[in-house]
Amino acid sequence: MPHPSSQPDRQRQLMFAMAQVNKQWRRTLDRALAPLGLTQALWLPLLHLERGQGAMRQKDLACSLALDSSSVVRLIDGLQAQGWVERLDDADRRVKRIRLTAAGLLQVEAVKQVVAGVRSEVMQDFPAELLDPVQAALSAMLDRMAALEAADDAAQPDS
Repeated sequence: MPHPSSQPDRQRQLMFAMAQVNKQWRRTLDRALAPLGLTQALWLPLLHLERGQGAMRQKDLACSLALDSSSVVRLIDGLQAQGWVERLDDADRRVKRIRLTAAGLLQVEAVKQVVAGVRSEVMQDFPAELLDPVQAALSAMLDRMAALEAADDAAQPDS
């Protein structure tokens, strides 16, 4: 009779599986969005900007994408060249704000349609009764990680 996995082993396996699901989800979306000429480097910031509901500060976009500022500058340059975003002037010239253009909003809608189709296909055999408990567990984990990050930030000396 096989020995049941210990709690730490099961936790490790769960975290590994979540990381693998995240990687595979992005690869799957990249393949599905390739006919639109989009890669993750293009569609992900568009979705983040759309969720921001209006102009977003460049540094907030960088934070939401977990990128450094210089990478985001190049990324925004590419999105702007496609006509999907525009930079806005601000009273404080050090603050850079970005917003989606009308063309960018159309691109986001196309992305969302493709994503919805892929999500439906991927989740078609997922038991409906597990959606809420899995969502609750993931939300609790995210909340705990945010609390740990905030505590760590609070413990850091100001620079």
